[in-house]
Amino acid sequence: MADSEPGGAYRKIMKLGSLDWKLINRLAPYIRRHIWLFILSLVLMLSTDILSILHPYLVKIGIDDYIKAGDFSGLLRIGLYLGLVFIGIFLTELFTNYSVQYLGQKFLFDMRMDVFSKVLKLNSGYFDKTSTGSIMTNITNDVEAIREFISDGIVTILGDLLKLVFILGAMLFINYKLALITFITFTLFVIVTLIFRRNIRNGYRGVRSANYKINSALVETITGIKEITLFLHKDQSRKKFTGHNNSYLRSFLKVINNFAVFFAAFEVISFSGFIIILLFAHYTIGIDVKVGEIFAFFTYLNMFYRPLRQLAEKSNAFQSAMAASERIFTLMDTEIPIADPEGPAAGQSAPRGEIQFDRVTFAYEEGHPVIRDLSFSVASGEKVAIVGHTGAGKSTIINLINRFYDIEQGAVFVDGQNIKEYTLSDLRDRITTVPQDFFLFGGTIAENITLHRESVSPDSVKKAAEAVNADHFINQLAGGYDSEILENGKSLSTGQKQLLSFARAFVTDPRIIIIDEATSNIDSGTEKLIEEAVNILMKDRTALIIAHRLSTIKNADRILVIHKGRLVEEGTHETLLQKDGIYSQLYRMQTLKGISP
Repeated sequence: MADSEPGGAYRKIMKLGSLDWKLINRLAPYIRRHIWLFILSLVLMLSTDILSILHPYLVKIGIDDYIKAGDFSGLLRIGLYLGLVFIGIFLTELFTNYSVQYLGQKFLFDMRMDVFSKVLKLNSGYFDKTSTGSIMTNITNDVEAIREFISDGIVTILGDLLKLVFILGAMLFINYKLALITFITFTLFVIVTLIFRRNIRNGYRGVRSANYKINSALVETITGIKEITLFLHKDQSRKKFTGHNNSYLRSFLKVINNFAVFFAAFEVISFSGFIIILLFAHYTIGIDVKVGEIFAFFTYLNMFYRPLRQLAEKSNAFQSAMAASERIFTLMDTEIPIADPEGPAAGQSAPRGEIQFDRVTFAYEEGHPVIRDLSFSVASGEKVAIVGHTGAGKSTIINLINRFYDIEQGAVFVDGQNIKEYTLSDLRDRITTVPQDFFLFGGTIAENITLHRESVSPDSVKKAAEAVNADHFINQLAGGYDSEILENGKSLSTGQKQLLSFARAFVTDPRIIIIDEATSNIDSGTEKLIEEAVNILMKDRTALIIAHRLSTIKNADRILVIHKGRLVEEGTHETLLQKDGIYSQLYRMQTLKGISP
């Protein structure tokens, strides 16, 4: 996809300037959620700034009014005021740092939850076209970059801008002539900032792009480490990762180079401000400028450039956050084509377990249909198997029944109602699917069966495990149902994981059970347990079985043969063998391969 590059959609429709404001506007709701904390942080920061402004002014008074006049009591009073100011600065900075960082963490929590919630709502089509590493980068690195900008950026930037206003006001109050001259350097600073701004942003876009590619390569390596080792693919994997790592390095060096030149130019501008004041003071000393005023101006000028430099450094975080925002809001704005209907049909029928495909045509990619004008019906309580060559469309049928994708033509009905009229939760409550590639989560055995549904009691968990023969191995584990298993059941055998997936399906007590049968690479004893579990699951339920081994479906009520997305044969095992068609060919091929009944 052209827009798969992070932020691609945004960059096509907006100029850089308007993009900044749009992205900042998108971040505003997160700040409004904690507006009082934001205001408190700003007030504390302003208090620190005001106290900091008082410091040079008090020193000026001490020099010009008390030291020159030899008034040591006045000087002592000024010293007391300065002490109180320093204590105030310490306390306000202490609470400012805490409140600002706390605000950033609250922002991080809210945004991360919103992004994660969006990921849960995305349809299968999105995950088909988006790498896992890209999504991980959105939730981790990108959100963290924005958090850093919020906690170390927005409040600080507002505080620094107001501090600049206070400093300029103090400088104008002390000596407006010197103040007006120093404004020249401020103009130069703004010009230099605008020049470097675009290059820094482009550099951070490259950093973000390379970062998600690194995450993608890392996920791919960890997931496929066994294949990488077996097929001697380590050198190629290392070469691929090195390429992404070099891209990250080049992009970050581009950012560093721009900032190096930018800060060098900034230092020249700041030093020029000091020189201008020195020259002005040299030609006017004793006439317009007092010694205390010169000291105060140098202090203020140093204070003036400090927030300017901080603003320049915050530009680093700002550009990084804006590049991250482009990626996050591209994800957040992703359309969700499959959602609950605006007004779910009233009086949805009670679950009966009926399925109907009515002239369904579907394509993952436009112009390349996988299902073509497919029609069939499954009655309540009927056991129907679906067979066909690889790529015939068997798994797609499962996806369409569960409404992972929406069809282009025709309709799918469950219990006599178009599945588009159901809420997604109601539809999937009626159907339980045991996929071929089942997934187990990190946690206990019981948690993997219940999936943390509070309505499922411990007794129900044990009954489900006993019903599908999973209790045999569970009771042998040290912790029984409380035994911890690794992500995706790495500590379990293939057969044990499949039995757990059957227990997970059984405990939901669905009216429709869909089983993507897979019994390869399983010993004969476990295979027998699985076949018994399948029979128990199908009892008194409508069952749809995606058959890979034809010997396991001989007792199905009906067999549907799918070829190139079409229904080409239909009947029982015996009748289909007599037709000597595709089913008969598939059966003979498996028999020749030793997969005999």
